[in-house]
Amino acid sequence: MVGAIEYPPVPDVPLEQALERLFWRAGFGPSAADRKRFRRDGLGAAIEYLLKPQTRGVLRGPSPGVEDRNGTLRPLRPLEEYGHDVLWWLDRMVRTRAPLVERMTLNLHDHFATSNEGLADQRLSLRQNALLRRHALGDFGTLAHGILHDFAMQFWLNLIGSHRDAPNENFARELMELFTLGSGYTEADIREAARSLTGFEFDWDGEEYANPRRYSWSREAWDPGRKRVFGKSGRFRPDDVIDLCLRHPAHPPFLCRKLWGYFSPDEPPAGTLAQLTSAYTASGRKLVPALRVIFRSRAFYDNLDEPDLVKPPVVFLAGAMRATGTFVRSDAWVWLLFGMGQAPFYPPHVGGWDQNESFLSAAAYLSRSHAVAHLLEEHAFPDRDVPASETAAAALAGAKRFAGSPWTSPATDARLARLAAELGPGWDGDDHWAAERRRVLRHLLLAGPDAQVH
Repeated sequence: MVGAIEYPPVPDVPLEQALERLFWRAGFGPSAADRKRFRRDGLGAAIEYLLKPQTRGVLRGPSPGVEDRNGTLRPLRPLEEYGHDVLWWLDRMVRTRAPLVERMTLNLHDHFATSNEGLADQRLSLRQNALLRRHALGDFGTLAHGILHDFAMQFWLNLIGSHRDAPNENFARELMELFTLGSGYTEADIREAARSLTGFEFDWDGEEYANPRRYSWSREAWDPGRKRVFGKSGRFRPDDVIDLCLRHPAHPPFLCRKLWGYFSPDEPPAGTLAQLTSAYTASGRKLVPALRVIFRSRAFYDNLDEPDLVKPPVVFLAGAMRATGTFVRSDAWVWLLFGMGQAPFYPPHVGGWDQNESFLSAAAYLSRSHAVAHLLEEHAFPDRDVPASETAAAALAGAKRFAGSPWTSPATDARLARLAAELGPGWDGDDHWAAERRRVLRHLLLAGPDAQVH
């Protein structure tokens, strides 16, 4: 039942830092235009801007591609070339004017984790990606039903071929454990739900795995007997299982706690979780009301002076590219993202990616530094363009402008200022010290410790 929703007031927090927090956790960082606009209009307006994105002209900037050995830009071929699907989605994150839609699509991709490694056709992954994006700010119940009928998920969790004579429990188990409940169910519930989820079939006589005509649901392959799930009895069909899970009392707090976890490294305060769950339930399982509670929660803006949520690798990269006006022109981003520990369309397992500190292993951090080095190569400048008369303060100010004026702590600001002064004439033993100083400062702003968190 849909009811009235009471939202918390927009918190009274330092605006500049709050905008940084909001646009990084709900997107890929603020642009200069975002900062200027919402310094004037306020935090509440920024929240609504993200929650009510434009739907036309969403992508701006040059189309993506990969340069060949001759320097010719070739269009991406996400259905034919390995890794081009990764580049295709990275490009959307870089060029989107609806950042929360892409960020929520990524979050839902983690929630309903499905990997190309277990599929025979990238079309299946791209089709699922479109489903997630359509419902990224929509109705979670509608999305859950859509996932049941999604061909990639049917292959990934063995719904296809699950027959009344031999029900496969994979989807039923993950539906309860990872997608909707987390707890409050039994092994008997899983077995009975698996019986209800039988009947999905695939015509193996063909080559195009994404052809909808090859997928079907067979009443003859479905178990028509009575089942008992969560204490309720009936001749349940597949979609009935989705509804049973959505109506389970464990579902709202489970989903809302997991949703909160994508935006904060801390457990939600009890009062915030109650508001979040109430908004989700009263809206009829809509995601936007829940997100509005999160973004207006005082706890969301905790520790503004010490950000403590690690940027997921693809968010780190897309944000750096957006800040510096870098577009997809190279396939190096594919192996760099794998090295950082998060290539879209390739989650490590059905539970998705381990979040936060798990993204900052020594090897992953090194790959982040390599990614920034590759980005800076695309913005290389002739050494002669950097005058030796450039002061340390001007060099640092210019590096900050290039990096999109990122958040840095007072300690980092002081250390960078000292470093800029120390990298004076002749520090590297040649005549190009001023240019090298610029490169070093740019790299530290984009790949240093402060750049890893939001």
